[in-house]
Order: sequence, then C-alpha cells, then structure tokens
Amino acid sequence: MPEFKILNNVLEYMESTGNTYKTVSVTIDEKLVVEINKAHKTKYTLSDLQSAADKCLAHEWLQRIRLGVSQYSDLEVTPKGLGVAKSKRKSEELKASRSFLKKSSDAIDDHKGLLVFLGLLMALATFVLKFFGDKIYG
Repeated sequence: MPEFKILNNVLEYMESTGNTYKTVSVTIDEKLVVEINKAHKTKYTLSDLQSAADKCLAHEWLQRIRLGVSQYSDLEVTPKGLGVAKSKRKSEELKASRSFLKKSSDAIDDHKGLLVFLGLLMALATFVLKFFGDKIYG
C-alpha cells in the first residue's frame, strides 16, 4: 500500500534528521517516486503515489500546509499519520520476527477454508471407498 510507504518515508526522514512533524513537508513528485521505489523495491508510478496521497488526505494522515500551490506540494504529516506509520512499522517488524511454527500456524489459519474443503474431500473419498470399494476394485 503506497500510502504507508509515503508516511514511512516521512517518518524515516524525521528520525534521521531529528525534525518534528511540524517542520517536515513532503511533495509528491517524481523524486519521491524514485526514492520510494528504490527503498522498497517497488514499481509505483506518480499517479499511484498521488492516489495514495489522496487517501492520506482523506484519512487526515496528511494535511496541506499552504493553499494555492499544487495539490500534492507541501503536505505535512499529522500526529494521526505518524501514529499510523509507527503502528504499521511495528506490525511489519512483529510479522517478520515470527517463528517458523507461528508462521505455519498463521498460514493454516489464513487458509482454513481451503483446509476444511480438502478435509471434506478426503472424508467423502473415504466414504465412497468404504461402501463402494468392493465394486470398484472387483
């Protein structure tokens, strides 16, 4: 989701320079597209990031500092946006540090509908073989 990449980019800049959210602005332009694509190994376009910025503005994660300039110039991250960026970062760190067993458990939980279906097929096959196996195998 590119909106989190934009917020994370601002957060990383703030942390590396020691600035607060009130003193940092972001402009959605080709330079930002290249920076985000390079940092995250993605292939976003300018229109993707502009659409993501619209979502951030709608959720009040970003706000415009000045009116009368380009729609995607001089955007400021809000405290709400910082909270979202930090939460997403923490979530990704926790997800990456899970053990093999936890990852396996989560994969099974994510695909439990498929596993239930496969279990049903196995039960049906067993039922068919139990009652009609003699006729099938002679």
